Parts: sequence; structure tokens; C-alpha cells
Amino acid sequence: MAVKRGWEKLAAEQKKVIDNGFSSGNALICGGREGVFFENYEGAVRAGDDAPVTENTIFHLYSMTKIFTVTAALMLAEQGKIDIDAPVSRYIEEYARATVYKDGKVLPATETMTVRMLFTMTSGLTYLIDDESGGAAALAERWRSDLREGRHWDNLKFARELAAVPLEFEPGERFRYGLSHDVLGAIIELVSGVSLDRFFEDNIFRPLGMNRTFFRQKLPPELESRLADNTSFEDGWFVRIPLPPKPVPIPLFEGIDDEAILSGGAGLVGTARDYGLFLAEFLRPGNRLLSPESVVFLTSAKLSVPQRAFYNVPGSDNSIFGPEHSFAFGVRVQDKPAASGSGSVGEWGWSGALGTWFFVSPRDDVWFVYMHQHTPANHDTYIAGLRNTFYDILKKAEQGTETGFSTAERGTETGFSGFSTGNGVQRHDSGC
Repeated sequence: MAVKRGWEKLAAEQKKVIDNGFSSGNALICGGREGVFFENYEGAVRAGDDAPVTENTIFHLYSMTKIFTVTAALMLAEQGKIDIDAPVSRYIEEYARATVYKDGKVLPATETMTVRMLFTMTSGLTYLIDDESGGAAALAERWRSDLREGRHWDNLKFARELAAVPLEFEPGERFRYGLSHDVLGAIIELVSGVSLDRFFEDNIFRPLGMNRTFFRQKLPPELESRLADNTSFEDGWFVRIPLPPKPVPIPLFEGIDDEAILSGGAGLVGTARDYGLFLAEFLRPGNRLLSPESVVFLTSAKLSVPQRAFYNVPGSDNSIFGPEHSFAFGVRVQDKPAASGSGSVGEWGWSGALGTWFFVSPRDDVWFVYMHQHTPANHDTYIAGLRNTFYDILKKAEQGTETGFSTAERGTETGFSGFSTGNGVQRHDSGC
């Protein structure tokens, strides 16, 4: 299918990611509240295979799971079932005895961890990479021991055991990416009375028509062949990099395979199309998931100046941690103009560990989803090119020049149900 004028630049930028060895295959969908402007698939779903990436290809979302958990928790907050400013110990009492590792000593925490701190990753919980206290290793050994005895953990058991690991810092002191949203997932299960997968299915996936998004261990066997390989580029070839069974993506848990853990921070797999359905909902005036006030609340910068100093770390991935970004509830938000001039103030989004990445720009009334599976993800090597090209097309659309859609057409895209091609919609499929 021929590409409409202007959009061929974005398709070329997407193909460049493969040509440069950053993914064997990828998906890119962009749209607005009413439908899709551009949908394109490039390359192969598996290393050494000619099977092309298509609209049915399923990707590990990893940390792009977090916004679903945050959304679910805010839905329950709107119902009065979760108090965002309550102590976490109101729901999981073990956190009343939280400790902090300071100067070589394990000491009682002097600050109270709140649910809000789970949302903003300021709780003191981490991904257990720096285990100076030894508490994380002890947790892993308890887990392995229980599994050897046939005792499986679930989300609540994991959250309770995690409470015994010393925090890296006093709750609220700073930002640190970690397991906060996994604990939030356990709270969702507690107050809703159903498992996290059931809550997502009943309250998010089914209402939005997201029929190809699942927790990894719940992926139907007949869809396994659609799951994209994780790859690396070695000696001029893409090679498959197996993903060992892990309940959460932490090296410390290597070899632990516990089917009962549904990670609220990293557990989902799904298609780019499904993710687009979810993001489009945040641009609709009649959002079926959250009130307008909750949408603004979710996507507004939350970090204090001291906390933000631990977010905007020089040398980090500028596509999410750049100086123009702060953290909201599970997503980064651009709260000031970027030095590069790209993006809009108010744009929010996040990424996943294997190369997935998205944003929503309320000011421009657009959303953007990119997916591939590659180790390392290397977001900062290709996202800027894709994002800048997309915004350049938008800018020219507003000027009425060199684009595949006009400003008027942006209000008349085809609906989401079939992603059919029509006025204002461009779909461009290509093989390997």
C-alpha cells in the first residue's frame, strides 16, 4: 500500500531502527481520540525467521504495564476503596514495621510509607539491585525454599515478604524506580477481592475491546506463536535472547518461576493495537475508565525539587528521564519545554525494558505507540528520531503542507473497532 505524502518519512525512520541493528522487527501506531493516522509493521517477529511482524504480533510490555496498575488503583480510589494518602500498612500491615538501611545499619523507618508514594516511586522500594543489607537475597532464598516445598507465593505474599527487606531510603525522601507498583497491585487485589488479571480484564481490557493483552502466564497457548522474540544483534545477525521465567524482571530472582505472581509493574504482554485503544481513551471527553479529574491527577508532575534531583540523573535515557521530564503516577510527564524543541508541555508516557515506548500529548490530541523486543532496549538511540519525525509531520499538518492529513481530517478518522483505512488514516504494512 502506498504511503500518503509525509508519512513515508516516519515509515523510513521506523525501518532505520532495524537497519541499524536495534530490532529484528517492530510496530508503530499513531493516532488521536477517534482513530489511527498511521500504522506500520516492519521486519521479522523472530530472529532467523521470515514471519513478519503484523497487527497480531504480541510484545512483552514490561514497565508499560505500570500505567494499567495505576489506572486500576485510581478507579478504586474513585469508588472510595483506596485512600491514596493512607499508610500502606492500612492495607498490608507488615509495612508498619518497615526498616531502612543507613550507614551499614538496619534501622526502623522514621517516615510512614503512603499509597501515594507507591504511585510516585518515592516509597523507598527498589528493584533490589544494590542489596547491601542482604535482605533481598534472604527474600529470594525464602521464596526458593517455599517453591521446593510446593508452596507458591501470590501477589500479597510477595508484598508482605518484601516489607521485611530494608528500604533504600526513608519513604518520601527521593525518587527511585522499583517494585512500588507490584505492591500497589497487591493492594488492588485486597480491596477489590479479585486477582489482578481478573480486575484488568473486567474493568479495562474488555470494556475497551483489548482482546490481545494478557499477563504473560495467562497468554493462551494458541497465541504463543505470535509472541515476538527478544533479540540481540551479533556479528551482523539478529539472534534470539531467551527470557527466563521470572515473576518480576530482577536478576536476583533468576530461576524463580512462580505462576501465581501477576506483576503489576512488569507482567503484561499485548499488541500495539491494543495499547493504542487504551491510550486513545485518555483523550476522549467521556473516558470510560477514569473521571477527567483523575486523568489530570494521573498525568501531572508529582515530584518535589529534592525528589526530582534523583529523577533527572545526567546520563540516563533522555527519552524518559530528560531534564524536561518529571514523574507523575506511573508515567513521566514533560512539564517544561525541551531544549531540543521536541514534544509538547503536558506530554506523558513511559517505556518497557525490551524497547517498547509510548506517549500521549493532550495539547496535540495525539498518542504514539512503538514496540520492539531487543536487549539492550537502547531507547535513546532511536526514539528521538521517531518522535521528532512524528511531531514534524504534525507541525506541517497544522500548516496544511506536505502531509497525509489535514487539520480538518484529524477529526474524521475511522473508528478504532476495525482499524480500517479511510479518510485521515494511513496503514502501511511491509515484510522483512
